[in-house]
Amino acid sequence: MITVQRTEVMASKALTFLCFVVLINFANSQDQSGFISIDCGLEPENLSYTDTSTGIKYVSDSNFTDTGTSNLVSPENRANMMQSMWSVRSFPEGIRNCYTISVSNSTKYLIRAAFMYGNYDSRNEIPEFDLHLGPNKWDTVRLESPLQTESKEIIYYVSTDTLQVCLVNTGNGTPFISVLELRMLPNSSYVAQSESLQLFQRLDFGSSTNQTVRFPDDVFDRIWFPSTPKGSKRLSDPSTSLARNSSGNFRLPQAIMRTAVVPETTGGSLDFGWKADDPSLEFYFYMYFTEIQEPNSVSQERREFVVSLNGETFSEPLSLDYSKTLVLFVSKPLREESFQFSLIQTRSSNLPPLINAMETYFGNKLPQSSTDQNDLSAMRNIKSAYKVKRNWQGDVCVPQAYTWEGVNCSFNGTNMPRVISLNLSSSGLTGDIAFDISRLSHLQILDLSDNNLTGPVPAFLAQLQFLGVLNLANNQLSGPIPSILREKTKNGMSFSIKGNPSVCTESACEEVTGNRSKKKKLPGFVIPLVASLAGLFLIIVTIAILFILIRKKKRGRMIHRTVTSTSNGPSLQRRDTGSMRPLQRRETGFSTRPSLQRIESGMTDYEGNDIANDAFDLEPTNRKFTYAEIVNITNGFERDQGKVGFGRNYLGQLDGKEVTVKLVSSLSSQGYKQLRAEVKHLFRIHHKNLITMLGYCNEGDKLAVIYEYMANGNLKQHISENSSTVFSWEDRLGIAVDVAQGLEYLHTGCTPPIIHRNVKCTNVFLDGKFNAKLGGFGLSRAFDAAEGSHLNTVIAGTPGYVDPEYYTSNNLTEKSDVYSFGVVLLELLTGRKPVDHTLPRGQQSLVTWATPKLSEDKVKLCVDARLLGEYPPKAVAKLAAVAALCVQYEANFRPNMSIVVKALQPLLNPPRSAPQTPHRNPY
Repeated sequence: MITVQRTEVMASKALTFLCFVVLINFANSQDQSGFISIDCGLEPENLSYTDTSTGIKYVSDSNFTDTGTSNLVSPENRANMMQSMWSVRSFPEGIRNCYTISVSNSTKYLIRAAFMYGNYDSRNEIPEFDLHLGPNKWDTVRLESPLQTESKEIIYYVSTDTLQVCLVNTGNGTPFISVLELRMLPNSSYVAQSESLQLFQRLDFGSSTNQTVRFPDDVFDRIWFPSTPKGSKRLSDPSTSLARNSSGNFRLPQAIMRTAVVPETTGGSLDFGWKADDPSLEFYFYMYFTEIQEPNSVSQERREFVVSLNGETFSEPLSLDYSKTLVLFVSKPLREESFQFSLIQTRSSNLPPLINAMETYFGNKLPQSSTDQNDLSAMRNIKSAYKVKRNWQGDVCVPQAYTWEGVNCSFNGTNMPRVISLNLSSSGLTGDIAFDISRLSHLQILDLSDNNLTGPVPAFLAQLQFLGVLNLANNQLSGPIPSILREKTKNGMSFSIKGNPSVCTESACEEVTGNRSKKKKLPGFVIPLVASLAGLFLIIVTIAILFILIRKKKRGRMIHRTVTSTSNGPSLQRRDTGSMRPLQRRETGFSTRPSLQRIESGMTDYEGNDIANDAFDLEPTNRKFTYAEIVNITNGFERDQGKVGFGRNYLGQLDGKEVTVKLVSSLSSQGYKQLRAEVKHLFRIHHKNLITMLGYCNEGDKLAVIYEYMANGNLKQHISENSSTVFSWEDRLGIAVDVAQGLEYLHTGCTPPIIHRNVKCTNVFLDGKFNAKLGGFGLSRAFDAAEGSHLNTVIAGTPGYVDPEYYTSNNLTEKSDVYSFGVVLLELLTGRKPVDHTLPRGQQSLVTWATPKLSEDKVKLCVDARLLGEYPPKAVAKLAAVAALCVQYEANFRPNMSIVVKALQPLLNPPRSAPQTPHRNPY
């Protein structure tokens, strides 16, 4: 192993390791044109100041970040500190918070971030967090004491017009930062194979002041730390006048090049080195030599030496000329467990070896490509135009754990990530539709619904050649829909414009405009003629209304009920001489998305049918009960279990067993309709994971249904954050499998299949052993696949669970249930609500928040903390993967429930027979 390492070193030496550069050494300069010096946390009213010790002009960070809070280090901790360290900006909210800085494209920069805790929050708790440069991790910030100043420095080639430095909360305290500095460097300096060089050490050997050196002595504001290696002594000559040479580019400060160290003993070597904490690091070093003693020509003084590394000769003999600087560096990195350098005097030399300064870096490749620059620029402009708050910090797409909320990206190998989906629905947007959206050339889905956008529907949206879904519903847009955009709908683009009352097609707008112009030219006799016709029309309408009311009254009298006796009890019959037609939906030339409707109001059901006084009869009749029997079963409705939906639940006894009785009045039209639909479905389905109906009553204005009693209520009562019990991982997985099996039966075991349409935690009921059964069939629809691939129906369901594709297209399929089930899986995994408006905007939607965290390496970030880490990581990762597939936006990419069941069942180890009683919440 040692031989191999030595061979690598010698090979590097033979090929490219040794470069001699005669340096230029400029006089001190006060020019700060390539400097960006940011005092983080400096209040905006103190826009800038000049540091008295360095002359550097610092500015407030208020123009570089839009998050975080300003804080002051406690006064007793400011002593002997630069003014730039007196304040900090902390980031108590959000995971990633960033500074965005305008820079010169295609330029090399020295970037330095400094941190001094100083007990600014009076907690005396030192945090630990990560520092990112663009989409890549730069380093981890760790401090040993409140007064320690930690500095992170990197030399980085910037290939864009902006640079982002981000602080990432890793769960170990609130990130903060004191100072952020950028210094422009010549592109020809610090050449290395790695994209960037991270500072390991920068040493000023033989310092006469034992103080750090920086600007104005160093024109690049590199900070040099004094060092005198063991076994060496200082050598200095303040009168040395260093030579200038136009070929140099390191521009070393004279203050450090006028001092040096030499061996303490005559004939000895000059030794120094370090041990690599991480043996995988690859190091670059730069050694600087200047002869600062004018040679004595009489004695023919000569200084010549070789450099060895770990006992191996590393350089050819180096001889120094007075006042001229020589640099020794490697252009290929070296990897060693330790580095021990020796400077050894040659036989032809009568002066000991000497070194003035040294810099050591290790390579940081920063491998992650940032989002496509055009997409990145467009998204930042959109953020600025609409003042989007959310979690829009740093790079749009990467790292994938921090992808901007509402954004989906494509990741194609080594290509830059591209934005393919943008969802800004319900985001409080105002003004026109931003032109920068048209710059997202790979965009496939755009949802700007439920905002307050104004102005015309822009034709530039048609330039998005990959756009397949465009949702502009429920805004205040106006004017015509551009013909070029309507053409895209003919080619398959889904386009929703509902809820924009001032929008019209081009032809309709032209017709309105034409009518207005014609109105001005109407002859005088037309006006009285129109007035006469209007009066006649009013009389006709009045007569028609009276006629309809009379007919309706007569029709109501023709509906009568008769009770006939059977051996099994009374049955209810209905005769109706009339017929009722469902309301017809008016079709338009382009698809629209209806808004979610609250279906409890009005006298029409969720399909638009008038159901007032609508009686019904069901079979088999032996499960029908009279209202008097219901009263007896519930003992006069003695044990009220509370309001549910459109009715109330009561506990009762039937055949010696406890049952639940749900009572609804037919005066509640939607409750009556839904419960009737549920009865019809429950009479024909029988499965261990579906709620069992034991009977029903429909008498007068009373409708009641008798269910099996579920002793442990519904899933929502137990999975919510406020629950006094916490389900174990095994219980959560068992419930998931139970619900999946129930849905699979509805989709594949019923003829015709049934789409539940309202899968949610409140419709998952738990028996005494915490076995789960799916109920709540009031919105369910039977679906004959032979008649088509989907049902076209008005949107119904619960916000947070509704399939987004069904929401935009009205097309209901079994995959809509799959999406809802995926949300239930996420609730079981995370313990969070599907929608929580108490959280910051970027975290309110469970699907949006959780989706980026469902990969195997990130899923632990979203697992319910109440599990206390007691879960099998591989099983959790697999369940998360199933959930991620179920909540895909496109229904075609979701699995069917049979596949879901097959994926989840093997995770039960051992197979679940009876769930364990949940453990108590320790919090």
